[in-house]
Amino acid sequence: MQTETSKTHKFSEYLFPLIILIFIIFLLMYARKAILPLILSSTLAYILNPLVNYFEVRGIKRAYVVSSLYIIFGIMIALLVFLILNLVSFDIETFKMTWPDYFSKLEKIINDINLKLTKYMPFLSNLKLEQKLLDYALKIPDYLVSFIPSLIYVFIVPFITFFILLSGSSLFDYILDHIPSKYCEILLHITTRIDESLGNYLRGILTEAFVLFLISFIGLFLLKIDYFSIIAIIVGITSLVPYAGAFVGAALSALMAYFQYQNIVVVLKVLLFFVLIRFFDDWFLQPYIMKRAVKLNPALIVFSLMAGGEIAGFWGIIFAIPLTCVIKEILIISMELQETEFSWKPKPEPIRISIPYT
Repeated sequence: MQTETSKTHKFSEYLFPLIILIFIIFLLMYARKAILPLILSSTLAYILNPLVNYFEVRGIKRAYVVSSLYIIFGIMIALLVFLILNLVSFDIETFKMTWPDYFSKLEKIINDINLKLTKYMPFLSNLKLEQKLLDYALKIPDYLVSFIPSLIYVFIVPFITFFILLSGSSLFDYILDHIPSKYCEILLHITTRIDESLGNYLRGILTEAFVLFLISFIGLFLLKIDYFSIIAIIVGITSLVPYAGAFVGAALSALMAYFQYQNIVVVLKVLLFFVLIRFFDDWFLQPYIMKRAVKLNPALIVFSLMAGGEIAGFWGIIFAIPLTCVIKEILIISMELQETEFSWKPKPEPIRISIPYT
């Protein structure tokens, strides 16, 4: 009887949190448009939180730290965003007006390639690759303009982030206060390990993306490539995806250089510039800023990116690697807990081998 009562009590202990979790999942499913700003805000708050904590532990009130941080960073970022938006909006409008000229050049290149390919491989003519490529090319200006409404996140995300930073660890403390004490130590261990690996990765990848954006912006400006600001921003964003930034930038810049100058020497200069960027990123930037981040197998990275893209599109690709870092740490900790806390897998005794003297 006592055993049944304890089982009922244990079940009721987990029932309410389970109902809350299911309710939150359904709420997020029906409010998908609100998820992205919330995720971006939480990520930004997570990145800035160590800086806020640094001053808070030194006796400065959290509200003062967050407010001062917003004023200082707000002025700097507002100036930067103002300059970039003016430059990019001008480039996008110019690009939309001059795109017909570029499109005619692109059409000629595609026609020439198509004629050569169908000459040696006639079966390709049935696939209508030429028409499909031209249809995609016609839509490029509309794709660029369609990103402009997303700039509203520039205002929404910092607003939400402010209140997340202001609350600090109150939500986590509330969770700790309402779970059984025997699980508190395990939860703290898991969150500490995830915080160490994920925090290092996020700060590292954002630093890398900003540095590559800055180098691309300056380099393409000096090479006098049209729409250098748009290409540099694309390089910065795609750098959040492993292996993508330099390759995407090289392809776009080389194509633009060929259309602009019709000179293979300029194209080679652009390609050499991005080869140097890739070399700098692989041998200097990543070893320095990513040295404490979790290490992932390249095959696992590719699989994570494919799965993220399949599940959530562009933003799924962006957040695929951080989520994989979290899952990997949880699995590692689970295996460790098997041997220490739960004793599911007893550690084998070492075998002692006696080697006689010769």
